Amino acid sequence: METAETERALKTLEETSESSKIYKSVGAVLVEKDKTSVVKDLTDKKEFLEMRSKVLEKQEEKTKEKIQGLQETLQKELGTQSS
Repeated sequence: METAETERALKTLEETSESSKIYKSVGAVLVEKDKTSVVKDLTDKKEFLEMRSKVLEKQEEKTKEKIQGLQETLQKELGTQSS
């Protein structure tokens, strides 16, 4: 969601001229910034969000594998006990 918002902002800035006034939200205040600075900040933010997403996907995959292994072990133990 945040990544899509960042991409939308970058796309909007692509269509904006260099002379346009750009405002960036800093807490509850809007501050005028130059376009280059805002584009760099948004690009960095997008890269960070993409990297974080990949890390979370890897963690999710490892967790699923661990759960599957625990399930298999538990099923074997339960199967051994009932025999």
